[in-house]
Amino acid sequence: MTPVAKLPWEMALEIIAVIAIVANVLLVIRYWSELPATVPMHFNIKGEADLFGPKVTIWIGTAIAIACYILMTFIAKSPDNWNYPVPLNPANADIQYKIGMDMLIWMKAEMMVMLAFIEWQVIRVAVGKAETVNVIGVFAILAVLIATSVYYLLQAMSNK
Repeated sequence: MTPVAKLPWEMALEIIAVIAIVANVLLVIRYWSELPATVPMHFNIKGEADLFGPKVTIWIGTAIAIACYILMTFIAKSPDNWNYPVPLNPANADIQYKIGMDMLIWMKAEMMVMLAFIEWQVIRVAVGKAETVNVIGVFAILAVLIATSVYYLLQAMSNK
């Protein structure tokens, strides 16, 4: 598949993803000196910290965000090698590639925002500005990710 120029909405989503990653990094840098020696690493369903680790583990979320961004950017370069929910043929390949690329662009932006939000929540708990993470916020973003997946899966299925 030949790469094509990104549309304005695609560029906007790419910018949102990059801003979320930068925010993620800047949050850790900004609060590094305020973080205690041990920070929360895991939370239960109520948003309460139930596992702690050394301060440096706060970078795990940021590293995951950066790795996911790079991986998704790399994967976007060859949509003809992806798995699709319908068999590809000359009549549907281009539309399936487009649907897949659109989904990837949305998912990348949504994921980076979610990971930055989670990092922010972890830091707030670590420095004592909150007792729990905002579980409703995390689940709301997760619901958006799932809705995006379902929407594009239905798009792919209806364009067999």
